[in-house]
Amino acid sequence: MGVAERSFLWVFSWLDTRFRLQDYWNMSKGAYYNMHRQMPLTHAEKYKLRIIWYWYPLYCLGGISFLSFIILVITGTVLGIYYVPGGEGDPSPAYASMQYIMTELPFGYILRAVHHWTTHFMVASVFLHMCRVYFTGAYRNPRELNWLIGVALMALTIVFGYSGYLLPWDSLAYGAAIIGINLANSSPLVGKYIATLLFSGSELTPLTVTRMYFIHVFILPVIVTTLIIIHLFIVWVQGIAEPH
Repeated sequence: MGVAERSFLWVFSWLDTRFRLQDYWNMSKGAYYNMHRQMPLTHAEKYKLRIIWYWYPLYCLGGISFLSFIILVITGTVLGIYYVPGGEGDPSPAYASMQYIMTELPFGYILRAVHHWTTHFMVASVFLHMCRVYFTGAYRNPRELNWLIGVALMALTIVFGYSGYLLPWDSLAYGAAIIGINLANSSPLVGKYIATLLFSGSELTPLTVTRMYFIHVFILPVIVTTLIIIHLFIVWVQGIAEPH
């Protein structure tokens, strides 16, 4: 037995002695199999069909979306070290910090490009994942709740992308902010409140960038990460649905 194996066993034994990892693992396995036996039989289980659809590329879209999210978290964290949303109501440092990242920071251009294009890739993969779930009937009983969580994640992914699109505060970001605040204000009854919540007012203000930065960096990651964990847990419990 090599050094790595002995080290792993020692660490695992040390943790297991203090936290009873094996006991909780066996309990979770037992709970999983008990719950899984209570699920309705799938089409493949009922008719003993070969589960060839697990090899379909479309069934990888959920994993691709999750991988994209991980890449965005990593690249976004590094970008956040150098990004300055502004201070004292002045959004100009946002554009200046992006200029620094793009022109002076080593590999900053590549880092931002990876973050930018991975965002587009994630939006596309989440959308295609939802299309696959819908057209294969995977949203039906007993997976309705997970479908609703997926719809919420799709909406939050779009909000994620939009809020990040405004952070450079260049001409494109300013135009997108104008469109967004007009859409928010046009909503009946609650339009003014939505605009105030998202844009810090019914018109663009110097605090708009700071508000979007707070939403993009602090609020959305917590909500999306929580929903992803719940989403994956339900998939783990219920299994992957084959086409109906």
